[in-house]
Amino acid sequence: MLGNVGYHCHHAVLNASRYGVPQKRERIYFVCFRKNLELPEFSFPDPTDEDIALEDVLLSSDIPELDSLVIRRSDTVISAELPSSRELRPIRVGTVGKGGQGERIYSVKGHAVTLSAFGGGVGAKTGMYLVDGKPRRLHPEECRRAMTFPEDFKLHPKRNVCYKQFGNSVAVKVVRLIFEQVQRSLSGKDRLAA
Repeated sequence: MLGNVGYHCHHAVLNASRYGVPQKRERIYFVCFRKNLELPEFSFPDPTDEDIALEDVLLSSDIPELDSLVIRRSDTVISAELPSSRELRPIRVGTVGKGGQGERIYSVKGHAVTLSAFGGGVGAKTGMYLVDGKPRRLHPEECRRAMTFPEDFKLHPKRNVCYKQFGNSVAVKVVRLIFEQVQRSLSGKDRLAA
């Protein structure tokens, strides 16, 4: 449709896990250039596959606020073998209850599952992760880091609002890499003034 009103449109599904973000977050991205800019071709950035895991963005374990995020249930099952090496994907290590969505426990040696604005189960919105031998949800500050928002980003005072904001967002680092690619496409020519 945008092609009919004067734009060259490009799209790609990118997984944030491949772009230095410790979270599996597949999203479709669109880049559109006005046709008069004469840019019919565009390449989305290549994956960086940086060595990053959820453990890199966790808060210090001695913060008392984290205790309220620990899941204490008798139907918790943790795998006998826990991963020792890091991977660029979520690594499932246990379950709570029947193990449905929102009831799975993941290793901090891998990536977070997709943060969600909605969802059910005891791990709703952030997923559950085995941290210091205990399953827990993520703190909003950890979500901010997992989404690659800047350090000075102001969190809303209500935890649930933060979870909704991050669940509805895109990974900042991925958008930054796409924008840098757009700038490269535009560089060398006075296209912005056209």
